[in-house]
Amino acid sequence: MADSPPTRRSARSRVPNKKYSADTFETLDILELDSDVPAEPIPEFDDPDVDEDFESDRVAEEHEDEDSVVTSNEGSDDTDIDTPVEVFEDALSYASEPDMLENGEDLKRRGSTFEKSKKVRVVKIPEGNWHSRGINWNGKTKDSLMKYLVGTNPQDMADFVQARDKWVQLATLPTRVADKQGSGGMAFPFVSSDSSPFTQASADWDWYYKQGGKRKLEERQRACSLRLNNTSKYISWSQRKHDFLMGSYGNQRVHSLASLETLSVNEAWNSTSMLGPHSKQQNRTSKERNGWMLNAGAKISCLDWAPNHPGRTQYLAISTGPSPPPGTKQHTPFEPSELYSASSHLWAFQAATTSGSEGLMDTTQAPELVQFICTDWGALRQFRWCPSPMEARRSDSGNTHVGLLAGVWSDGYVRVLDIHLETAPSSPSIYGPIVKYQGAAFESRPPDTVCTCLTWLSATELAVGCANGFVAIWDIAESILSMPTTNMDAPVSQVPRTPSSSNSPPRPWFYHYLHHSYVLSLASTYPSHRHFLVSASIDGYLRLTDVRNPVVDSVLSPRSRMLNSAVDFHPYTQSFLHSEDNDYLRALPLRRFFTVIMFGKVEGTVLSMAVGKVHPCVLVASADGTVLTTNPMRKVMGFKQAQYQQIWFRHEWVPKPQPLPSESDGGTQGVPATNQDRQFVREGMSRITEGYKVEAVELQRSNKARSKSGTVLATIYEEESGVTQVAWNPNLHCGGWAAAGMGCGLLRIEDLAI
Repeated sequence: MADSPPTRRSARSRVPNKKYSADTFETLDILELDSDVPAEPIPEFDDPDVDEDFESDRVAEEHEDEDSVVTSNEGSDDTDIDTPVEVFEDALSYASEPDMLENGEDLKRRGSTFEKSKKVRVVKIPEGNWHSRGINWNGKTKDSLMKYLVGTNPQDMADFVQARDKWVQLATLPTRVADKQGSGGMAFPFVSSDSSPFTQASADWDWYYKQGGKRKLEERQRACSLRLNNTSKYISWSQRKHDFLMGSYGNQRVHSLASLETLSVNEAWNSTSMLGPHSKQQNRTSKERNGWMLNAGAKISCLDWAPNHPGRTQYLAISTGPSPPPGTKQHTPFEPSELYSASSHLWAFQAATTSGSEGLMDTTQAPELVQFICTDWGALRQFRWCPSPMEARRSDSGNTHVGLLAGVWSDGYVRVLDIHLETAPSSPSIYGPIVKYQGAAFESRPPDTVCTCLTWLSATELAVGCANGFVAIWDIAESILSMPTTNMDAPVSQVPRTPSSSNSPPRPWFYHYLHHSYVLSLASTYPSHRHFLVSASIDGYLRLTDVRNPVVDSVLSPRSRMLNSAVDFHPYTQSFLHSEDNDYLRALPLRRFFTVIMFGKVEGTVLSMAVGKVHPCVLVASADGTVLTTNPMRKVMGFKQAQYQQIWFRHEWVPKPQPLPSESDGGTQGVPATNQDRQFVREGMSRITEGYKVEAVELQRSNKARSKSGTVLATIYEEESGVTQVAWNPNLHCGGWAAAGMGCGLLRIEDLAI
């Protein structure tokens, strides 16, 4: 083998380069060294294999062979130098994602390349001296998927497998009954724990039935019926009819609905006849569409189905949040508003009773407005029914108990009302019973702030978000039972508002600073866990907190630049559902909250999101008027599964091309000027399209179609076009009933189960 040719070297002598310009600082002494010792010349290396830059590292490694493994952290108390154990603990606690390289690889730089070091420094962590806020997962494999989502508890693993086998094959919509293999159908989330709410339904409500909670609620909330001539300040909205196009594709017709009027979806598809509150019923076949359209009169700000109603009648509460009356002082969201009158309404929908059609919506009987809930506490910002299971118990008075309704009003207080329906109303009206609640059995507000949102943790615990970034949790059973008994004949002004003689409201047992500013929404892990709570704030983060130890057990999600309050817990996959800046729908697993799993995509900003209570399908409403449904189990439980979504309907609204009414006219004909000034709905026309097919979702991130010159574009839609609220029915036999409220005041209720 011939010898390799010698290395070619330049024969040119190394001399300083010529100067072609005069140095103005050359004659000055400002750059001369203070010391007389000449500076050392920089050595020149002719051998390319020698690199003395890392020579000191090699020498240091030879001296550290015996001390390379650290087994204790002694000596860190009397010095400011952190030991490796302390440094590792700090890095582990603050890192949101593992930044260490896999397999312990330690890379060192040589020139412009990276090479593996010869030795790896291993640090042993003493047992019990560290805390993990997530599961360390090294890949999306089938073996680690179950641990990634539900952990290693045998009961949780059994629930996971049972839910996967039952519902993972659903594409977009729930099925009413299961097939021969047991796939599909309606069922409550599988929770095998002994502390689950389904196994403690009786014990959770003992404070209400056995310990006097029901009597205390009736005494302190002071509900009374009002006559129609005394309700002008509570019932006030535009009396104009709202026109909308609806029907089959290519054969849509114009329909009109006044406030509180209803229209069968089947009527809109087959004819132009309209059903009002007292319209005659018509015979229909079982093949007709099971749904209703309703005009609430104003923008729907909140809606929720009442749970624990296994019978034929299902109740839906709706809030339209009126504007403050003229002359009311303007206030910011961080301060309470002045007290003014407002109302919400409760509707009853009937289910079919014929054999073979159990759970179907009865289209032969129009929805009925069963109660107006009138208050003097300002606008109702948000409300939630208590979701805890309740055993059917006989009522002494014979009235229908709808449930406990917790709400946040614009005066900054959180209140709990016990809603009952009279069997024979004392003051019937064409609008149904009108009930004014003069007080609340439970009401509270933290000092120097206002309540902004709420969620139930159990039958007794209520979590509330505040404008100052704090989250409070009250035990309402303890607060209500500790209140003194009052005289039912005493005037309202003499009824004490709190258990003590002072004016301090009930104190929460949990009050912690979780966010830097305004809390937008809360979501609990009910029914599988009672101690986890997720909060969304305008700081852009979602925070998962264990209320048993909120200082240590708390973790943040990836930050979003756009404010989005739509977040809900999906108990079937043990993850929270949310949307991000690019209008993607994402799941945040409970055990790895800082990671993201994409499962859907929308075109507009997400305004509301609802998870099925007896099935895993999800409703998503956006600002462009689209309501879609999907099953996130397919993507979360199987990363390689194809993901599908389907549009339920799409709503579009345009203003009518006519001038607004002038002040001299006193408002539109037939509408009092005072009511119109208080809550004005712009005149316009809507179009509802439906019948969209199931489509596969491409979850790759690409902003090419929505960007220009590197800037991501976003579309601004009319406020009335957006679908503001969606909700699933939580009762087992009617779990496929869905409700969607729109910005123009229309409400659509339909049975989506197939």
